[in-house]
Amino acid sequence: MEEHYEVVTDVAEIARLNKQLAKHLRAALPYKESREITYPSGHQTGMVYFEAQTGTGLRAWSAGSDSDKLMNLLLSADAGSTKWIEIAVQLNFPAGTYNRRMAGAFIRDADGEIFVAHRGKLTKGRAGLPKDKVFREFAATTVEAADHRKKTSRVILIAGLNHPELVDRLWEFAEEAREVATRLGEELHGDGENESVSTAPRDPNGPNGSNGGKASDPAPTSPAERLLKLRAYFDEYSGEVSTKGHGGGKRTVEHGAIVRALEARLRGGGDSQKAQAIDLAIVATSSVDLFEVKTSARTTDVYTGVGQLLIHGECIMDELGIAVNRYLVLPEKPKASHSKAISGKPGIKVVTYQKVGSTYEFNGLS
Repeated sequence: MEEHYEVVTDVAEIARLNKQLAKHLRAALPYKESREITYPSGHQTGMVYFEAQTGTGLRAWSAGSDSDKLMNLLLSADAGSTKWIEIAVQLNFPAGTYNRRMAGAFIRDADGEIFVAHRGKLTKGRAGLPKDKVFREFAATTVEAADHRKKTSRVILIAGLNHPELVDRLWEFAEEAREVATRLGEELHGDGENESVSTAPRDPNGPNGSNGGKASDPAPTSPAERLLKLRAYFDEYSGEVSTKGHGGGKRTVEHGAIVRALEARLRGGGDSQKAQAIDLAIVATSSVDLFEVKTSARTTDVYTGVGQLLIHGECIMDELGIAVNRYLVLPEKPKASHSKAISGKPGIKVVTYQKVGSTYEFNGLS
């Protein structure tokens, strides 16, 4: 059964939820300084809240408002410094009149729980990045939600508004957003040697209200041709599988956290790829490790995961002409009859995970 999500569109409700978000952030980031905040089009002086009085690379946040937006700037900076602070990512929400141009959104799931979400608006320097490519990079936590006037929007779920790990997940998202902006910038424009603009993601509706031009989408020149073909294959399948079926906002966010932890665990073994239809593929010279992550070991999830691995694995082999190793990632071993069938002819290996602290550990990868 597909899960239903809807965007909160009432501006009074958005303002109330933004105050609640600010309350959580102020509690986690209690130390304030007046600092200069910079972005590609200029800079401004603002109050910045830090997680500690001293230290480098600290999590920090600055808030503000305008006639049409409520601003939340997620930052990473040194406390007590005079250096200008570059914005990591913005979560701005509409004010006055509802509009869908802001990068931030509050999403309600079928149980009525509120989640902080992002609309995929990132930039590299002054240039906006293609949203379809941004959503491809955040496929594990991308869902579709009913929006204003019967429209549907794709959004990236970050965390529940009242989740105890809200702050951690906001800055995990900010860090990944910077990495995605850099990665996509290199894919679109080459190795970046001729670029002098910042790699920080920027909402087109930034503090100064300016709107950077859209980046063109030329054929990438620097990644290996084989990798480009794999990404093209991903794009073809981007609309066929939705993460809405993960059983609600909580499970969708958990699914994304598991995929991120798995990618971090495997990073360096090849090129990390993912898409709406595929959770994770590690592409090496002579083989591809293909992973499908499920948040339960129920029969339906096992059946679905096995089917996805078989079909997507065959497509990748046809495209690249190299071997595919398939892994079904579950929170526990499936029942004995399923385990026996999985380990048979299809050659699918089961990997289990468990949460340890704020991350996940995996058994069965080697």
